Amino acid sequence: MGKSVARQIAHSVDDVFDDVVHHLGRLTRHLGENTGDAMSSTAVTMARSAMELVEAARTESKALTERTGKEIREHPAATAAIAAAAVAVIGLAIAQRSRAA
Repeated sequence: MGKSVARQIAHSVDDVFDDVVHHLGRLTRHLGENTGDAMSSTAVTMARSAMELVEAARTESKALTERTGKEIREHPAATAAIAAAAVAVIGLAIAQRSRAA
């Protein structure tokens, strides 16, 4: 179970990163054609820097996902306890919000 959840999270994160890189690439190409002024040139530089940051975040995310999967496999009882506690906290928050409304 933990491995499939980690894979789903990794795929979701990859999809988000792909979207960000795609849109930043489009922005860079669009502005790259018209960088006659300082503002456009700065925007292109920022977009390229953002793309580099996204790639670094993607790499770190993959490493974190792998470490998380390893921890889940090594400590299944603790993982189940954390998941149960999270469900309980969410349930309490929902119940509290229902009472307040």
